[in-house]
Amino acid sequence: MSSDLKRKQQKKINPKPVQLNPNWSLLQQKLKSDSHGNTRKSSNPENPSSILGKRKERPDSELDVPKIDPLTPVNDDSSLTDEVAMDCEMVGVSQGTKSALGRVTLVNKWGNVLYDEFVRPVERVVDFRTHISGIRPRDLRKAKDFRVAQTKVAELIKGKILVGHALHNDLKALLLTHPKKDIRDTAEYQPFLKDKTRKSLKHLAAEILGADIQNGEHCPIDDARAAMMLYQKNRKEWEKNVKDQTRMWLKQKKRLISRPARLSSLRSVFTGCRAVMLPRFGGPEVFELRENVPVPNLNPNEVLVRAKAVSVNPLDCRIRAGYGRSVFQPHLPIIVGRDVSGEVAAIGTSVKSLKVGQEVFGALHPTALRGTYTDYGILSEDELTEKPSSVSHVEASAIPFAALTAWRALKSNARITEGQRLLVFGGGGAVGFSAIQLAVASGCHVTASCVGQTKDRILAAGAEQAVDYTTEDIELAVKGKFDAVLDTIGGPETERIGINFLRKGGNYMTLQGEAASLTDKYGFVVGLPLATSLLMKKKIQYQYSHGIDYWWTYMRADPEGLAEIQRLVGAGKLKIPVEKTFSITDVVAAHEAKEKKQIPGKVVLEF
Repeated sequence: MSSDLKRKQQKKINPKPVQLNPNWSLLQQKLKSDSHGNTRKSSNPENPSSILGKRKERPDSELDVPKIDPLTPVNDDSSLTDEVAMDCEMVGVSQGTKSALGRVTLVNKWGNVLYDEFVRPVERVVDFRTHISGIRPRDLRKAKDFRVAQTKVAELIKGKILVGHALHNDLKALLLTHPKKDIRDTAEYQPFLKDKTRKSLKHLAAEILGADIQNGEHCPIDDARAAMMLYQKNRKEWEKNVKDQTRMWLKQKKRLISRPARLSSLRSVFTGCRAVMLPRFGGPEVFELRENVPVPNLNPNEVLVRAKAVSVNPLDCRIRAGYGRSVFQPHLPIIVGRDVSGEVAAIGTSVKSLKVGQEVFGALHPTALRGTYTDYGILSEDELTEKPSSVSHVEASAIPFAALTAWRALKSNARITEGQRLLVFGGGGAVGFSAIQLAVASGCHVTASCVGQTKDRILAAGAEQAVDYTTEDIELAVKGKFDAVLDTIGGPETERIGINFLRKGGNYMTLQGEAASLTDKYGFVVGLPLATSLLMKKKIQYQYSHGIDYWWTYMRADPEGLAEIQRLVGAGKLKIPVEKTFSITDVVAAHEAKEKKQIPGKVVLEF
């Protein structure tokens, strides 16, 4: 064997030692010395002088175990249960101070989502409140129509225990009611109150569930789950509490029933009354004046009004003839009528602003099934206000429905402000004349089209120009651009002229929306989406071609608007002339006169 080969083999047997890091060398030396000299000492686990020291044990809470969200559902069962929790997020409409539904969420008793949809409000959104609601403009572009969402939610909560936090706000936004006995509100549950003060859902979730919610933008799914979990954790005691309260209420009711003498006089007044009934659609002759028509029990927020006068609106005549049959036909016979002026006969338990004996006036929503052509009308507290003493019941009854329609167009849709220009088509009618007076009171410059006999009245109300469209060409007579156009006539020609008179960023509003007529023709399932599609098409068309907003406007109860109307009426700055009055027993003659256009002005029925 050669010497070179021997050297190679020697290297394999005795490899060259690897150069260690100095720190590792010191460690090895220390370990060797400890193992030879201090074997017993180093083997003691309690010995603190070990080079590595004792391993510190961590408590279980510090182990690297992922945290479990207490709001996470325990299963994936998304079936409809007997208990349903709801939470809604709101956006700002009108001038930003009024809330409207922007998103609604329902979960079942396990916290699984039953329904979660963004909702497009009826009114224009001016504040998305994103920092709280989490809603952005893009979320509402393809959102559900309000009525579609409202119908679905009503279907899901019907007959169910409804759980939530401050549910009255959510139900108000949805324009829905729910039986009080089936509501479980975590904001009202006695054990959750502190010194009779309501706690926030965030506080309750953290304190009772250990859940952290509502940090920044709210998640309605988490909020609904938190409310449901709070209910489920306290379900046994909660339900016992509800039973005890029901038992107590029944005892009180029994005591009242045992005193018939005290209630008999009230029953004789309020259980039956006269009412003009519409048993079928048709001409004025279909009306029937019936005696002893039942008076429904009042809801907590409702007011029973002893009618002194009610006005005949164009909408009353159209409903009688069949307009809105998709809404009204299933409920025939109905009572028509929207305006009323009279005296408060009784109030619901939650009514605060009105009292028995007070003179009031107001108007019902266009779709109300029990109208005002009756001795005793029922309206919500928000639909009534005190009648100024300076006007009679006949004068007052002519005002609210028309004025509130005009208010909605000018204040909710166009949001007119001082110094702006308004053009009104049909300034001689009740809505047009109301709009002129409301706009003048707001400091606007008003021009109106009309027929000759109303021209002087329109100018006296404060309009700067009145054009008789029967003898003058309005396109030549009127100069300049306008910030808003209210078209009470609603024909293709007035729409064309009105759109062209608007400056960029202006608002065109018509009373002749097609939602009801299309729904009547095709039914809710087809007609309502078709109407929504048509409205959106026009909005997009005019936004693109003229840079303006297009609206179908209609009356809606508005406490703020009604308060301003009352103020202006009391100050003599808002009035609608009454041309003729009839007794309620002559309702057929009154409608015949309006149908044949024998009386162009306002007609009122007296009691």
